[in-house]
Amino acid sequence: MTGGPVSTRAVEFGAALRKARRGKGLSQAELGGDKYSGSYISHLESGRRVATPEVVEFLSRRLGLSLLEWGATAKPDALQVVHDPIEDLLVAERAWSDHDWKAAARHAQQAAEAAHAAGDSGREWEALYLLAQARFSAGEFESAAELAERLTEHPTARRFAVARSQALSLTSIAYRAADRLGWAVAFGARAVEASASAQPIIAAEALMALVSAMSEAGHSPTESRRYLLRLKELEPQLTSDHSRGMIEWALGTAEFAAGNAEAGIEHHRNAKGLLDARRDLRLWSRYHRSAASCLLGAGIVDGVAELIQTAALGLEILGNSYDLAELRQVQAQFALRSGDAEEALRIAREVLADPELGAEAVSRSNSELILAEALAALGRVDEARDAYRAAATSLENEGRMGAAVDAWRMSVYAGAENFLDKDLTPSVKSD
Repeated sequence: MTGGPVSTRAVEFGAALRKARRGKGLSQAELGGDKYSGSYISHLESGRRVATPEVVEFLSRRLGLSLLEWGATAKPDALQVVHDPIEDLLVAERAWSDHDWKAAARHAQQAAEAAHAAGDSGREWEALYLLAQARFSAGEFESAAELAERLTEHPTARRFAVARSQALSLTSIAYRAADRLGWAVAFGARAVEASASAQPIIAAEALMALVSAMSEAGHSPTESRRYLLRLKELEPQLTSDHSRGMIEWALGTAEFAAGNAEAGIEHHRNAKGLLDARRDLRLWSRYHRSAASCLLGAGIVDGVAELIQTAALGLEILGNSYDLAELRQVQAQFALRSGDAEEALRIAREVLADPELGAEAVSRSNSELILAEALAALGRVDEARDAYRAAATSLENEGRMGAAVDAWRMSVYAGAENFLDKDLTPSVKSD
């Protein structure tokens, strides 16, 4: 493959090769001999092709250089271009499983560059998809969504429906995390369509992305019902307990959002028995945070303290900024529902003042709503109304129009007895 961007490291290696060849007084054709054409050597020197280990070994023999001499001729990392993309990809996957998002992203990027230079579009898509996952796990939701969206039009995604569905699902999930809910719903719907004939695990991923986005965006339970029924039909077809647990989690959260707390509790109980903490401790911790939030949204405080404690054990260590912001929010909600409005106010203010936890892209509207509720509970009506106005604006920007309307109403009526008991915090946060 000779078109498109070239790897910086491939260019560095090519420059070292050209210098060594000229030093020996050889033409490109002479260096290639009977094995490689002069055109191929030209592509190597220009950085448009990546030298494989076999090519480097051949060139070393022809030029009378050892690998150590290559290292002296080129920059220290120049020879990394000879690595097959699979090497960086395997390292990236290991780093991702170890929650080392920066290393995962770095090696995934290197693998994508090498695959692109080698003309391996399938491996390039795989590496870029892992890069998008690493960005998402690191809390870089907008960047992850934009990359995943580009992957939906990649040649590999156009060729394989499974690749297209996975990219669309990740795009939906990332836009939802970035509070771009309209886009999250749209891409979730496209993922469901693309996965219509895919394996159950792929179809289930798409359906969970869609119903979670619809729930957060305030769509009615009637609108999402058929997708939830399809999820229930797919669940027995999955061989992994953990995968079935993910579906039970999604079904439970949807039931809470629809006002069916009893059914939601049952599904979440099933999820807890199926999810494997050893497989993903961070996800296990997020489940407990989500379950606590759902119970609080339904006006239930029994058992919430234990759920929050378990969530905190994992998220305080493994969580990104988004995870920690949501943990603090549920802690503040619990304090508020337990009658400690001062503690809720303290937590909400700390979160909003934090440059990372209080950022607009980290569910700031939820923190603003908790702040408003705490101020109202303390009788500080004017401050509460200001906080509700700020929350309403944030909710509008996020596409949560139903919640925004409620917040605008509270900015007018906060302090009236019939409104004080109304919980506006969108506690049911899908994962």
